[in-house]
Amino acid sequence: MSRKLKVKIAVLIVVAAVSMAAMGVLLATMQTDLSLDGYTQEMQQEAAALPDLLVDADDGVKQNTATYDAIFQSKAESVAYMANNNTGFEATPAKMAEYQDLLGVGNVMVVDREGNLIAQARETLANFTYSRFNQLRTVFDDGKPSKAVEIELPDQDWLMRYYAARIDDSTMVVIEQNPAELRELTQIAGSTESVLKNIAIGQHGYMFAVSAQDYLVEYHPNSNLVGADAIDKGIDATDLEDGAFSWMTLDGESLYCHVSKIGDTYYIGAVPESDMAATRNITVGVILFIFFAVMCVVIMYGVFVMREDERQGHDSENYREIGPLRYNKVIGRKAAVLSLVGFLGILLVSFYMQTLFALSSQSVANNERADEMVETIQRANGRMDDLSDQYGERYLSKCRVAGYILDRNPALANSDDLKKLGDVLQIQYLYVYDETGFMTATSSSYTNFTLSENPDDQSFEFRKLLQGADAVVQEPRADDITGELRQYIGVSLHDAKGNASGLVQISVRPTRLENLLSTVRIDSVLDGVKAGSDGFAFAVSKADGTFAYFPDERLVGKDALEHGMTENQLKDGYCDYVTVDGAQYYASSAETDDYYLYIAGAEGELMAERVPLTLATGGVALVCLVVIFLLLAFEPRRSITVAKAPVDADARMFDVKMPSGRMAKTESAASRWLDRSFKWNERTAEQKTAAVVKWLVGISVVVVFVAVVFQDRFFGSNSIFSYILGGEWERGLNVFALTACIMFVCVALTVVAVVQKLLNLLATVLGARGETVCRLLGSFIKYATIIGMVYYCLMLVGVDTTTLLASAGILSIAISFGAKELVSDILSGLFIIFEGEFRVGDIIKVGDWRGTVVEIGVRTTKVEDGSQNIKVIRNSDISNVINMTKETSYASCDVGIEYGESLERVENILAKELPFVRKRLPAIIDGPFYKGVVSLGDNSVNIRIVVQCAETDRLQLERDLNREMKLIFDKHDIGIPFPQVVINQPTEFKKATEWEKRSADQFNEEQKAAAKELGNEEEDQTR
Repeated sequence: MSRKLKVKIAVLIVVAAVSMAAMGVLLATMQTDLSLDGYTQEMQQEAAALPDLLVDADDGVKQNTATYDAIFQSKAESVAYMANNNTGFEATPAKMAEYQDLLGVGNVMVVDREGNLIAQARETLANFTYSRFNQLRTVFDDGKPSKAVEIELPDQDWLMRYYAARIDDSTMVVIEQNPAELRELTQIAGSTESVLKNIAIGQHGYMFAVSAQDYLVEYHPNSNLVGADAIDKGIDATDLEDGAFSWMTLDGESLYCHVSKIGDTYYIGAVPESDMAATRNITVGVILFIFFAVMCVVIMYGVFVMREDERQGHDSENYREIGPLRYNKVIGRKAAVLSLVGFLGILLVSFYMQTLFALSSQSVANNERADEMVETIQRANGRMDDLSDQYGERYLSKCRVAGYILDRNPALANSDDLKKLGDVLQIQYLYVYDETGFMTATSSSYTNFTLSENPDDQSFEFRKLLQGADAVVQEPRADDITGELRQYIGVSLHDAKGNASGLVQISVRPTRLENLLSTVRIDSVLDGVKAGSDGFAFAVSKADGTFAYFPDERLVGKDALEHGMTENQLKDGYCDYVTVDGAQYYASSAETDDYYLYIAGAEGELMAERVPLTLATGGVALVCLVVIFLLLAFEPRRSITVAKAPVDADARMFDVKMPSGRMAKTESAASRWLDRSFKWNERTAEQKTAAVVKWLVGISVVVVFVAVVFQDRFFGSNSIFSYILGGEWERGLNVFALTACIMFVCVALTVVAVVQKLLNLLATVLGARGETVCRLLGSFIKYATIIGMVYYCLMLVGVDTTTLLASAGILSIAISFGAKELVSDILSGLFIIFEGEFRVGDIIKVGDWRGTVVEIGVRTTKVEDGSQNIKVIRNSDISNVINMTKETSYASCDVGIEYGESLERVENILAKELPFVRKRLPAIIDGPFYKGVVSLGDNSVNIRIVVQCAETDRLQLERDLNREMKLIFDKHDIGIPFPQVVINQPTEFKKATEWEKRSADQFNEEQKAAAKELGNEEEDQTR
């Protein structure tokens, strides 16, 4: 290798390295910015919604506390009511224990004004004489139940909440209750954790809270960080500014963060850098690899050609002088084509990866947002069920108290006393029924009512109480008259003997439950849900297929199928494009008991950055490829050495003329089936470049195989690979199906290559039969894999392969009647291409027709003979093909001599004359060669002369050889037999001298050695 070439290679390597670095920086920067833009929008949305979430949580805590306190205030007041209404009240421990069991509380006590205990259900640590309980004594001043007093002394393991109600001027009833239930409720629904744990940003992003006073972490998904000093864990205090976006480090993890300061707390939305890097690195890596492959192929091809020129000498016809530079036409033409194809490939792959990046990221985000909505509805429904149970239990307790009071003082069963009792129990209406089910008293305006005997009526269920049931709790339901949510609960009443004497029923309006129900209405859940800047949520009812909610209210209640959606889109887990009222959105769906929920984003917003990023990538690639092309195709003008490589008669590679007229390199037919590869130095520049391409493709296939097999180890469970291989996308012709097909093909090809390699190794240690079996297995595996890949890929793109197989059976019957030959031609054409029996430009013989292959079609193959006649042969008719593709062909001439002629004399004459024949016939590449006696005919001894020539000159050269042999024989009076009648004595033939005989033997041996590979067929039928 010359110094000049070494310098050029070094420059090309530097340019390639700089190009790779520039492309890598550009791609990484653009992908990061694109990711950050998406996360910034999402963080801003979450930050804007956070104050309302915190206010709602705080309101929920206050409401929960108020409700909780009201329940126990009512319990205390009900004991005071019983004490003042002749229900058998006694200030004794036994009676207090009875009330404790009736009310379901921790302790019931009677305390005097000074705080002395008069009676208690169980022992207490409380000393009511202390001033901390003065809040309880307010009952003596206003007669109303006291506010709650909570005492917590951790060292004494004492946590209790106290409620008091006035009995008379000197005594009060006190309820003691452990507020663990209230604490738990506050933690579940009203704490910072309860708000922040449901906020998700991107795939693994979250929100955490840091105190603005002491910088302690108040909440973090990692419980080990709660209570830690944020500054010590790596956060810079200067980054904690309201509204700021910045990169932070927390506990060694790099985070992209947004800070919102609300009150004395910093609420920080965070996305791990690894979250962005996973998808970004895949996208950048694939595009960079393609860019590297294109540069590598272009550069390597140019270097290979220049290296060949150095070895064989420069041909001035391959250069064009352009000013001070010299243009290499061979390198320039092919390097330009390779660069153009590579450039288009880079654009295509960049566009494809940007699409995959955008859609996969959006799909994951949409799926998570849809799952969040489902979880929100499920949590609300679960909370509603819990609240319903709580309401049922608590109001059942109130109803039991009412029954207890009325059992002990039936005289209270009148309108006025029932209203008072209802106020004490915080119940809207009470109803008292006798043993027949007739209403005898009520605190409402409804009178003269009898429990229905119709099982379909709401009140019928309460007749169970007249038949011995203890209690009936109905589910809350809308009132038939007012439409308000209302719940009815009843318990049986008993006479002095304990027999059922009627029932008491309460009617309550669970306002809090009604408010909760309004929040789980589908429009309330979906209204305000955002996905990106223009994304939104909508829902389709499973019952009737109508839009239950859509931002455009005109569509609410309309049939989804009539406005663009399809049946296959109405399901759980759908992830693809949907069309609604003429507009196309990219959507992901989730399913609840009643609805299909969708998170949708406009296609324009989703793909807005795709084209600019692709064009920017293409621009950089174009500049780099142009620079590389100029370095390869142009060089300083200087004198060149012209030389021509010698012809290698046994070369395996040679030039052939293609149907288009251009010259191309091909390999001889025999060489293609040799079980050995070319040595590197024996290969042409095209072969070396093809080998480089094969290596690059092999590397990419193996890399994809490894990525698929070890996806979780390298990319995590939420990477693009995991999303695509998880199959959560919609089956159809889309980017996910295409990517899955590529992944499957790479895995299949890798496995097949390994298996075939093992079979080849196994064949080397087995006998002939074993090698035959191994080769058969290899062929079977190859075709089985192709069929399997096609079948599986069709399934991925949405083809119903089960139906396809069934249809194939029916189709085969139809084909057997009408299109059998057509299908046979197509299948034969596919096998010709797959097996590589011959190629375009090969010289073949099919039957009696010999010519050059000009086209291999799916149905027919076209072969051109030496007279430019083209024969169209159906592929199914092509059999017993002889592939005669080699660097040169040969022409032969069989001529007879009379039996009386001296063969040795003829051979001596040929030895003298054949060199002159070559001079007279320039089409001869090598020869002529004397092949000896080919047959002993009836009237002649037949000898053969052969020459090496190009296939295009073969026919004319055979005619020229016949002429030359006739002239030689005439010149030397050598007779050529022909049919004749002999009427005189035969001619006396000249005899060979001893010297001529020895010369003839020597000539014969030399010619056999020189023409060893030519004209060896029994009959001249394969030339």
